[in-house]
Amino acid sequence: NESIMLDIPQMKKERNFWWLVVGVSGICSLAWFTNSYNPDTAYRLLVFFLLLFVCAFAFALFITNIVRRSILISIGVVTLFLLRFFGLREPLYLILLAASLISLELYLNKR
Repeated sequence: NESIMLDIPQMKKERNFWWLVVGVSGICSLAWFTNSYNPDTAYRLLVFFLLLFVCAFAFALFITNIVRRSILISIGVVTLFLLRFFGLREPLYLILLAASLISLELYLNKR
């Protein structure tokens, strides 16, 4: 019975090209926004981090094709940029962030 299950080829989900288009246009929007506006208000910072999240999510979804991993990668990228914004630039923060995201992915994968 197990040999029958192992012989079935698994169908891979096709990559959606539009996520790449959204990611590239997100990078362009992010570049325009950072060159046009100073980060002097909380509203502009919120817009910046939302654009960063959408852009990272679109690229991660195009690459991994898994929504849960894409959300975790995007949260990690935004958290890293938030840490850098607040002046926390130690390499240990990057290691701790990566370890936290990997452990969260493993926890959610086992559920």
